Amino acid sequence: MRLFLFFAFMIYAGKRAHGCGMKFTPPMVYLEFGGSTVANCNTSCSSVDGIGWESSFGGTGLKEGLTTLDVNLDNVNDWETEPKCYTVFSNGSQDIQKLPFTIYKMPTKVSMPKPLSPLMADDKYHLLKCSVFDVAPVNRLIISWYKGDKMFHEQKFEGTDRHPVNRSVEATVDIVAEDNRKKIWCEAKLDLPAKQRPQPMRSELYELTVYYPPILTEPKNETLENVTGTKISLNCTATGNPTPRYEWHFANSTLKWTRDQNATGPILTLDFRTPGVWKCVASNVVDKTTKYFHLNKPKDNYTTMAALLGVFLTLGIVIIILGAVFVTRSGSCTIPRTIY
Repeated sequence: MRLFLFFAFMIYAGKRAHGCGMKFTPPMVYLEFGGSTVANCNTSCSSVDGIGWESSFGGTGLKEGLTTLDVNLDNVNDWETEPKCYTVFSNGSQDIQKLPFTIYKMPTKVSMPKPLSPLMADDKYHLLKCSVFDVAPVNRLIISWYKGDKMFHEQKFEGTDRHPVNRSVEATVDIVAEDNRKKIWCEAKLDLPAKQRPQPMRSELYELTVYYPPILTEPKNETLENVTGTKISLNCTATGNPTPRYEWHFANSTLKWTRDQNATGPILTLDFRTPGVWKCVASNVVDKTTKYFHLNKPKDNYTTMAALLGVFLTLGIVIIILGAVFVTRSGSCTIPRTIY
């Protein structure tokens, strides 16, 4: 214990005596397991006898007369390695510093089980599990979940273990109708500086199948005016998964439909003019929805009537004018010779 305190005092005294420090370039080293790199140690202290590196992957020993020194760290495959730079002062004291050093390894596999199929819309508690294997260090690991290219959950981890670990975590996902046929997956990445950050590793990609009830594309209630001489179409189109089925009902149960009437599609075209309320039911295995069409009494086609009335009025005026020109006072009709 006394010996340890003595060396600690010598290091502290050396730094205080010279009022200087040590600098690493780069200031923090991130190295993939098994890789190689170069680092530099530089001291601003005076009265330095020499500088050196201690490392099982490229130590230099003491280099006398230098204040800056590179170290080549080759094929680093020890998770516990801690390269150190040291300076020796003329008074016999030393300054020893550990190089900030992180060895990392991307996972060998990222996996997510296939989600249940089909999923029901508005299911807010569906769990997805993501497993990451053989990754290090754990305190740099980030697991993210994506749905349709948008991240919906992210998980970070804590810990001091430098060795590779396995991690499995679950995330809760909300499922809505718009998620049908979207891709879903999880991925693992390491929180490292941008220039040294490896590409994230993805799990399998799955396409979601989401069941949701029929949703009408038009309002649930419509009022329509009948016009004599024209057909009328009732639009009950709805989106849904599975594809909705349609049933049509008329308030007057005594109405007889023609054989060619389509009563199972989303659009019903009528060629008769019975006023009343039509009901359309769109349904699938999830739920159903109902739409009502209110048909008012047929109206005459005033445009056609006005055109016919105009023709008759014109003919009447022409007849009157001709009568005034060719009929004599005695009531006989005279036609000038020039006409024939």
